[in-house]
Order: sequence, then C-alpha cells, then structure tokens
Amino acid sequence: MPANAGIFCYLCGMLHAFPPGDFEMKATTFFGLEETLVDELLKLGARDIKQFTRGVAFTGDLGFMYKANLCLRTALKILMPLYGFKARNEQQLYDGIKDFHWEKYIGTQDSLAIDSTVNSDRFNHTLFVSQKAKDAICDRFREKTGARPNVDLDNPTLRIYIHIYGDEVAVSLDSSGDALFKRKYRVDIDKAPMKENLAAGIIMLSGWQPHLPLIDGMCGSGTMAIEAAMWASNIPAGVFRKEFGFMKWRNYDEKLFDTIHEGCINRIKDTPLNIWANDISKPVLDKARENMKTAKLDDVIKTTNMDFFDLRPEKQVGTLVLNPPYGERLEFEDITGFYKEIGNKLKKDFTGMNAWIISSHVEAIKSIGLRPTRKITLYNGQLECKLLKFEMYSGTKKIHKL
Repeated sequence: MPANAGIFCYLCGMLHAFPPGDFEMKATTFFGLEETLVDELLKLGARDIKQFTRGVAFTGDLGFMYKANLCLRTALKILMPLYGFKARNEQQLYDGIKDFHWEKYIGTQDSLAIDSTVNSDRFNHTLFVSQKAKDAICDRFREKTGARPNVDLDNPTLRIYIHIYGDEVAVSLDSSGDALFKRKYRVDIDKAPMKENLAAGIIMLSGWQPHLPLIDGMCGSGTMAIEAAMWASNIPAGVFRKEFGFMKWRNYDEKLFDTIHEGCINRIKDTPLNIWANDISKPVLDKARENMKTAKLDDVIKTTNMDFFDLRPEKQVGTLVLNPPYGERLEFEDITGFYKEIGNKLKKDFTGMNAWIISSHVEAIKSIGLRPTRKITLYNGQLECKLLKFEMYSGTKKIHKL
C-alpha cells in the first residue's frame, strides 16, 4: 500500500462519515435532572425527545448539536451514537470495536481518547474496557496503514464514549470534550464545590421567577447565584468556553458555529435582578466574587459576608436556596443541631418565602423540623442528596419524621 493511501482513504471516507441532515443525539445528565433537561431541549427546539435514566435522546442537525453544547445548562455531555453490538467476553469486545470503520473519523495523524461506563457482570472495570477498545482501534490502523493514532487523554482529536449494559455495547462520539458543567468562569473553588449543571438544575427546579428575590444564604463559590443570573439573563451556559470537542472534528463548520454563537449572544436579556449571595467565610466569599467577576455578573449579584443566622431578607417574598454542610466532605461538630437552627431561622425570618435545601445527611434533614412540600433525589458528586422545598407560611408545623 502506498504511504499516503491510508490518508487518502480516510479523507474520502470522511465525506460520508458524519450523517447529513438530522441525526440522533444523547445528552447525559445527573440523576434527578432528566425532566429539567427535557424541558430545556423542548425550548431549544429538539425533536423526537426520549427521556432515560441520566439522559435524554433527541434529534437535530449539526447546527443543533452546536447549539445544545453551547446552551444546555443541565447537560454533562452531548453524544452522537455511532453503532452498537453484543459482547460477552473481551475478545468479542475487541472484535466489535476493531471491525468498525474508524478510518472515516480519524487518521493516523490524529489523537484519540476513550471513556467508558460499565454496568455489567461480564465487564467490571472501565479502564480495562477503554484500554481494550484503544488496542482494537490502534491495531486496525496498524494493519491498514502501518501506523496508528496517538492517545491524548486531555485534548484528543476524537473522544469516544463506550457504554456497556449487560452484554450490550453502545459506541458514541463525544461532541463536548470537557464536561459541560465546566463553564470556565470558576477561577477558584472551595472544599466542597457544587457542579455548575447541578446548581443550574436546582435553580430551575425551584421555580424561581427572575422578577422576585433569590437568596443563597451559604453561597460557597457562588455557583447557584451565578447560574441563576445566567439563566435569568439568557446567557448561554457555555459562553465562556473556548473549545468544544466537535471543533476538532473534520466536519466542523466554523462559520455555522459562529452564526449560532452570535444568535445566542443576541438573545441575552438585560433584566434587572435581585440576587443575593452570602457566606460566613470571607476567603470563600472572595473566591465567589472572583467567579462572579469572571462571569461578568459582579454588578448583578449582591454579596454579603455574614453568618446565615444574622441574615434577614429585604422582602418576605421570593426564593431562598441553601447548600449547607453535609458533615461528609466538610467537618462539622454538631450537624443535627446546626440543621435544627436552620429550621428555627426559616420560621423566624423567612416567612412568605420558598426555601430549598439540598443535603445528603438524612438525620440532619429531620432536625430541620419542618414539613417539606416537595422532595427530589439528586446527586452532588457521589453523594445521594435530597432537595427539599419548604413553603414558609405562617404556622408551619413541626414534624418528627420525613
């Protein structure tokens, strides 16, 4: 085979590698945010929407893939499914990956990375699956061209995503690159940061209306306040990102992306907002203020440095959000007593408001002593949490069990 034959075949194949017109995509998310992601996709204009655990399938064209990456607030990744097959052992996994026409998507001058998720009795190690898949692709290229793509885990030309459930193997291309919660406005984070897409999901689940006050009484790195301001102002979630995975694909249409990006920027609203972020720690609040400045929202979000228990709302209306210590990643001496004081504070000073609290500490939650009107299961990292809504009407009753 001539030295350039592999590259020639690769370039010819690329003309047909990516589907023209509309195609299926999948947006992944955290457990509990699926319905919020469905709502986002509907408003964005997606079609054929199908919800599944930790994700949503939908249909759109290349431009919609760009828009989904740029605008979706609760998504983690936008995947383009390629194909699927059955594998009951490592040889069948290897063969199933190797038999695919990878030369239509990547050449020996490019780089690749493989991420895997496994829920199977047959395969129980994601790194093994990723390594086996990498070997299969590289072996295919060696046999066809005498050379192989490089592996670049941080900044690859093509990021491949493999999902195994039982013996079903699904192979997709990751169009996002870095996870979409990495908005790129964080200049520093505290000890127990909340992911940006989770923060956005909590704000959207809360039903907060932008014409009403929003208070984050324990704001940490300021993520919920920033995400609230971005959502209320229609600022695209990915506006501060310089790069998405699809930008390295051979079918990347820079002009189309620029058109979509400009259209999204033009829809930003200059809406007066009443968002208040507070934290007891000055160093932590200083980090939050840096993040707000990077997000160009430091003139939109009011910040104060005080104990939550000294905080009093300016109006008895609006939404309070709290992400208090869970007693897991941050040390806390009397976590149940602390949550009891939160309940007392809500009854004393936040009557008339809707309070939303997220926590993984079941016993501490019970100590709040108020009846939640809504309970939603979410995950903050690996921690299973409850997001609880308390409607702070006068005369709210104590309870002994949730």
